[in-house]
Amino acid sequence: MPSTDGQSAVVVLEGRAPVDETGAAMPDARGPARVRFRRLGRQLGGVVVAIVVWELVSVSGLVTDQALAGVPSTARALASHLGPLASAAGGTLEAWAVGLAIAAAGGVVVGTLVGRSRLAEAFTEVLVRMMRPLPSLALIPIAILVAGLGLKMTAGLVAFTSFWPVFINTRYGVHQVENLFIDTARTLDLHGGRLLVQVILPAAAPLIASGLQIALSLALVVTVSVELVGGTGGIGSFVLRAQQAGAVPTMYAGILIGGLIGWALNTGFRAVVQRWVPWADRAERRL
Repeated sequence: MPSTDGQSAVVVLEGRAPVDETGAAMPDARGPARVRFRRLGRQLGGVVVAIVVWELVSVSGLVTDQALAGVPSTARALASHLGPLASAAGGTLEAWAVGLAIAAAGGVVVGTLVGRSRLAEAFTEVLVRMMRPLPSLALIPIAILVAGLGLKMTAGLVAFTSFWPVFINTRYGVHQVENLFIDTARTLDLHGGRLLVQVILPAAAPLIASGLQIALSLALVVTVSVELVGGTGGIGSFVLRAQQAGAVPTMYAGILIGGLIGWALNTGFRAVVQRWVPWADRAERRL
């Protein structure tokens, strides 16, 4: 009903969203919090379901104890190996961070240069198509000859593999910036480096962020894979040693830590993008 002060009255019915005098729904300030709570609930629900299925398969006898450890035994192994697992995780994160940093810097710089030059794009097209599909594990013998076993080898292979999604997304993002933006910026006396930093890179930021997120996950996969094959330390070597010793629960504890690291890295990166490149999240929702 109308209010006596001339303003629109708000009608709130129990169990329904607030509506104005015309019957139109009004925004609920609690909406975003409810959405986040529901999303978190669904995510945790998925984890719980996965754990339950894991334990049911384990106790059913469909898979032998030598291939699949149960949830309680894995939890005990995790608790009793926290020190070695923390050390292994630190080694994995070190190689991951070094390789990804090299890939991110190189991919953004080279991708920007190529994206701004049709000649450079045509010149590198065949090379990109040849190098991008190369599996990183196939390059381990060459990497050992060049860098030896250790951090340099692992980080180098991570950098090689992670470079391509950053480079390709940056190249495309820079190339697809609308000429209208560039022409408008030039009328405002933005040229050279200022044009690049203030217009081109922010416009390409959503695609660059997508390339970095792909590279982030890919870098972790490559890091652990190289550690498994090359025995260079980290989570991969921890899992390999546990498997060779027949300590199946300990092996699964290492695998679980690897998964948790991946989840934490992706969640953290997502938060950084939402904080510093909010228009990237809006662009993703429109797709």
